[in-house]
Amino acid sequence: MDILAWLNDILLHLSSWMKGYLNQIVLSMVATLLVIYGDTILNSVKKQIGSLKLFLRITLFVAFCAFGFSFITSVASPFISSWLSQASPELLPFVVVLSYYLIGYLAQRKGML
Repeated sequence: MDILAWLNDILLHLSSWMKGYLNQIVLSMVATLLVIYGDTILNSVKKQIGSLKLFLRITLFVAFCAFGFSFITSVASPFISSWLSQASPELLPFVVVLSYYLIGYLAQRKGML
């Protein structure tokens, strides 16, 4: 067995394992992105509702936090998951690892690391 066939076999096994957990992998990516950019989203929401009465501001803020972020997660996760599931099995592990590195880079740029 040559080294390329062995590496290809490892990549295929890793990819098949990842496909079983792809929804959880993508959910962790989306959650991390919301942690990174959640304050930016909330600041723009605060600007929009800043002139309203206190009770209405609190209600809208809580509603957006509870339902807005869950809506973003529930829409983005299946979209990204279906996009990643179309990647070739040999490339899927690389795409996932590079995606996490991209998220880490975005966190670094945002000053979170």
